[in-house]
Amino acid sequence: MRYLPVEVDVEGREALVVGANVEVLSKIERLLAAGARVLVVAPGEVDPSIEERARTAPEGRLEIARRAVTEEDAIGKAIVFIATPLDALAGPFHERARREGTLLCTLDRPELSTFVNPAMVRASGLTITFATGGTSPGAMRRIREDLEALFSDPRFGRFLGALADLRAKLPRGERAARMAEAVRGFAVDATLRFPAWFERGEEP
Repeated sequence: MRYLPVEVDVEGREALVVGANVEVLSKIERLLAAGARVLVVAPGEVDPSIEERARTAPEGRLEIARRAVTEEDAIGKAIVFIATPLDALAGPFHERARREGTLLCTLDRPELSTFVNPAMVRASGLTITFATGGTSPGAMRRIREDLEALFSDPRFGRFLGALADLRAKLPRGERAARMAEAVRGFAVDATLRFPAWFERGEEP
């Protein structure tokens, strides 16, 4: 399965999240940060962290509806996230999204999605997105945590700030050469480590 990486403008637009377990909290946070108005529909238990976020979100930005979801809930929504292992629920939404060309992500189920939501790291003014096409959310979570720790180094934030100040002072014709010189010597050193079972060539 192949995907075209894009960034979607959802500011002021409506989004639907089906399910209210802790796994969808990060999706809700990202939607709110991007300026979307979010409707969470959940017939069952709502995770306390989502209830708390609804209390602290700006008025009208996050609504929780404790009821069964219907396909009509997706009408007019710029983007839909579904958190359920049930094909009987996700399937009709996926068929409709494919038919109408709309954005639907069923968490951990790329075969029932029209897009995948890549992992994201935001640290020190840097934003990185990366994905495996939905094949290994656990590995993506670990990579995200390690990258966040790496780029949260306060020196990196000061370095980016210094570069931004320099760029703002330079005339357009001088920027490319001077900025290239300013970053000379900067590098990211990283080492990959793997579990013992993998190194031994065994099954996990």
